[in-house]
Amino acid sequence: MGGQKLPLKMSVDYISFSAHTDYQQTSEFIRILKPPHVVLVHGEQNEMSRLKAALQREYEDDPNTMMEIHNPRNTVAVELYFRGEKTSKVMGSLAMETPKPGQKLSGVLVKRNFNYHLLAPSDLSKYTDMCMSQIIQRQSIYFNASLPILKHLLAQMGGDLDIIDDKKMRVFKNVDVIIEGKIVTMEWVATPVNDMYADAVLAALLQADMMETPAKILPAPTKMDRMHFKECLIEMLQEMFGEDSVPKIFKGEKLYVTVDNKKAHIDLSTLEVTSKDDDILQQTVQTAVSKLHQSLAPPSESL
Repeated sequence: MGGQKLPLKMSVDYISFSAHTDYQQTSEFIRILKPPHVVLVHGEQNEMSRLKAALQREYEDDPNTMMEIHNPRNTVAVELYFRGEKTSKVMGSLAMETPKPGQKLSGVLVKRNFNYHLLAPSDLSKYTDMCMSQIIQRQSIYFNASLPILKHLLAQMGGDLDIIDDKKMRVFKNVDVIIEGKIVTMEWVATPVNDMYADAVLAALLQADMMETPAKILPAPTKMDRMHFKECLIEMLQEMFGEDSVPKIFKGEKLYVTVDNKKAHIDLSTLEVTSKDDDILQQTVQTAVSKLHQSLAPPSESL
């Protein structure tokens, strides 16, 4: 049995617009379209200014029409910014629980057939033909310098070193430095941040290889002035986040910084920063505290 095809209905609106129009025709054209921006070009300067003023008066008392009228001079550029909203559908494990107000969803944004989907990296293979993988970067260079000097430079640059064993240490919590005879190998998971860390470690290796300073004249251990450190820390946090972000008076080894009603707690005895409100705030404050501490307390000769 053959099905009956229904005729397709379409409406077409006709808007008259001529290259040579008067004010009535121009204003009627603009009134029908109601564009957010109107750019007046190709006209005598005084008349164009009058047209702009007349159009502004026509819509200045209309709360439902937001229109910006531009009357640029010759060779003057007009920059228009349009913000389009896009909606993405959350799928997979990210959609298992209803998000709470203010909660941030982190995942991979996938565009497919003009639709956007937000997926956890582990769900990519289930819903798409893509998959997540890690790239391990490895670089080896010849190294014929003093190991204490290398450790001293790395500690100055990256803070406390994580000593894995006699031949391996970790810098910036992400870059492994493996020493085997006269060869030093750097190994790290490739990310934009880790790649920058690796470049810094490589610079320290090359600098240590050029230095002829014996280890015995490395800076001697210095004792941290705790009160001076606290004063510098408060001043630094106030410079970063504002004077009201840190309490004026505090006791003991506990301090907190408040940014946009979010708190990051600082344990001055361990230099550990925690925040239940914002991971980025926690990382920012943690980096600032660590860098200030290592700048005021040079690493000891035992590194």
